[in-house]
Amino acid sequence: MPITSSDPASQGRLPLDAQSFREAMSRIAAAVHVVTTDGSGGRLGATVSAACSVSDDPASILICLNRQTRMHDAVLKNRRFCLNTLSDDHEDISDSFAGRDNLEMSDRFAKHDWTNMATGCPALDSARLSVDCEVFSVTEMGTHSIIVGTVADLRMTDPGKSLLYVRRGYKSLDT
Repeated sequence: MPITSSDPASQGRLPLDAQSFREAMSRIAAAVHVVTTDGSGGRLGATVSAACSVSDDPASILICLNRQTRMHDAVLKNRRFCLNTLSDDHEDISDSFAGRDNLEMSDRFAKHDWTNMATGCPALDSARLSVDCEVFSVTEMGTHSIIVGTVADLRMTDPGKSLLYVRRGYKSLDT
């Protein structure tokens, strides 16, 4: 809902509140991933889109997790996670690990094939990319933690179509 004004610089501007910010961020296309963890904090997974590389020396990536989730607590307790990048035929996996089907966590994992990586975290066998990490640092920002992991193991499949999320819906992109 743009604010109308005769000033061209103010056209299309939204009030700076949480709802407007979420709407603005929904317009940024992002790869869809399932982050997994396993250890004394439990075997859990969650769908995320906030993830990216940090450095190649040391090889590291970051993920952002809401601090109010079980997944957040499990990753911090286990001190490890695996980022699994989904292909365009993985909408069901994304929805499942986002909790849309209300399955128990063990049932979400049981629907697909997984292989443990170097840290012991489950990697989705059909993922485009699996990046297995040990937690290096945690920084709190607002409602989330920015968790940087150093890469312990890596697995890639042949190029294909990746699953993206933009404007609250799935899209695909040839990679």
